[in-house]
Formats: sequence, structure tokens, C-alpha cells
Amino acid sequence: MSIRLFQFLLIFLCATACAPERDNMPIAFYHWKSRLQLSDSTVQQLQQLGAGRLYVKYMDVDLEGGRAVPKAGIRLSGDAYRNFEIVPCVFITNRSFQSGLPPEQLAEQIWKYLQAVNTEAGVTPREYQFDCDWSPGTQQAYFDFLRHIRRRSGPATLSATIRLHQYRYPEQTGIPPVDHGSLMFYNMGDIEDVKEPNSILNNATAERYLTGAAPYALPLDIALPLFSWTLVYRLGELHLILPNTSEAELAALPGVQKTDKHRYRVQQNLYFGGQYLNTGDVLRHEAPGRDALLRAARQLQPIANDRSKILFYHLDEHTLDQFPPDFLLELRAALSR
Repeated sequence: MSIRLFQFLLIFLCATACAPERDNMPIAFYHWKSRLQLSDSTVQQLQQLGAGRLYVKYMDVDLEGGRAVPKAGIRLSGDAYRNFEIVPCVFITNRSFQSGLPPEQLAEQIWKYLQAVNTEAGVTPREYQFDCDWSPGTQQAYFDFLRHIRRRSGPATLSATIRLHQYRYPEQTGIPPVDHGSLMFYNMGDIEDVKEPNSILNNATAERYLTGAAPYALPLDIALPLFSWTLVYRLGELHLILPNTSEAELAALPGVQKTDKHRYRVQQNLYFGGQYLNTGDVLRHEAPGRDALLRAARQLQPIANDRSKILFYHLDEHTLDQFPPDFLLELRAALSR
């Protein structure tokens, strides 16, 4: 064997051995309902995926009566959740940081609630995540809040959700003082606009945020959408959001006429999704198509690395029926290449 050939083989073997094992990127799910109770079939599908971690929304925080108040607290039922690592998540509205409540006081109140739930559920988290679409005006209050949480969290890591505009313009929104972020690759369109093609996942819109963006200053996990909804517009304005609805249900409704792709018009008053719809209401069904999700995974390849996780929003039986494990593994493979 020539010296040159030997050197080539040595470089090749080293590169192969040192390449990150991204094909084994961990899979996790968000759970965003007020009750966590896993069925046997859900547990089985999670185990098929090797998904050992659940990001569970413990509470919402919103502004009410001039005060930031907790809402929609979590209930952990049964024992099946004990088979998974639980990451407590808190959704905080941006306006909560406009209340004037000192960030340290808000952090103390939220931390006490989190620990009460952990104690009752027998959970010892290794990570906490906070979800807030902060703005330049609330940046200081939110970041101060996170610093106060860190002083209480001990060895647990902190993470924060990162929306596309925060990813694209960190010089305006700042980088949150956490260990890592979850890039929310969904809800990227204008939900209020009746002409919006798909506010959940629009690859062309996403590309405008990704192209030319500098590397983000935090390690990022990748969060992809698996949810659907029907948006109801009345007199040109968003009136209702009907979650977990299918286009087949819309097409089968009497008194509803399809006017365009994923769009319908109510021809006579009716009930759908537990809501009363008026004649003339415009309905737009939105869901992330499989092709769009695969394209999203390919778009995100440059951002993902060997420390990234792929997170799916959100976990319920309807979601897993629509997106079975083999497709979710295909998504991971597309993101990992």
C-alpha cells in the first residue's frame, strides 16, 4: 500500500469515527393540555420512537386585573408518566411582563407552584423550560425573571422557546440567559389574515427567516408542528379557533361549501366543534402536510447538531394517529442528514 493511499484511508476512518451520531437524535414531545394521562397505546408509540422525555406545560401565566396570574394548571394522572423524564414548561404571555410586577416576585410565585406540582407527582426535573414571545420592550423584565429562576433551580438546566423572529433578529430581541433554546418552527404566519395560506407551517415564509441569519448564540433543539385546527373568520376577522379538526370533517358538513384549497364557506347556520357557526363564516383548515414537514427538516439541517433534540408539538392520540412512528422517524432522518 502506498503512503498516499494509507494517509487517505487514515483520514477517512478518522472522519467517519469522529462524525456526530445525529441519526440517533433524541425525540421528545410537548404535552400542552391541562391533564397528563397517557394511554397504553400512546406509551407504546412513544417507546417505539425511543421518546423518553416529555415537555409538559404545568401552567399558563397571563395578565388579569393588572396582575400576572396562573391559569390552566396541570394534573398528572395515573402512573404511566413515571416512565418518562418530565420537563416542566410554563407559558407566560408577553403582556405579563408589562404588569409592573417585579420579576423576582413573579419568579418566586411560579417556582413555588412548580415545586408543589413536582412534589405531588413525585417528579425531580433535570430541566425547566419557559415559553414567552418576549419583545424588545419586555426583554429586560423577562430576562431578569429567568435569572431569578436560575438562582432557584440548582443543578437543573434552563431552556427557553425561540421564535423565528427572535432567531433572525437577536440584536433586537436579545439572547435569553438560559442553557439552550427550542426553535419553534411553526406558527409563522399571520393567523389574523383571512388570506394567509397556512399560518402553522409555511416553508417559503420560514426561508426568509433562515436565509442569511447568523448562527444563534445558544444550542438549539428543533420543534416541529404536528397539530391542526380550523380557523373561523366572521366579517373578515378571526372569530374562533377549533383545534384537532380534520378537513374530512369539514367536507362532510351539510351546509358548508368548499370555495378553494382548504377553504370553506358556511351556507347555513350550524354547530361544528361545539361552536355555533353563522351563515357567511369563512373556514380555513390548517395542518402541516407531510411534504412540508420533510422540507422543514431539510431546511433546518444547518441549525441542528449532535446536541440537538427533535421535539414534536404536541402529544395526543389524534396526533399520533395522523403521524405514526415510521413517519416521525423519517423526519428525524431528514433532519439528521
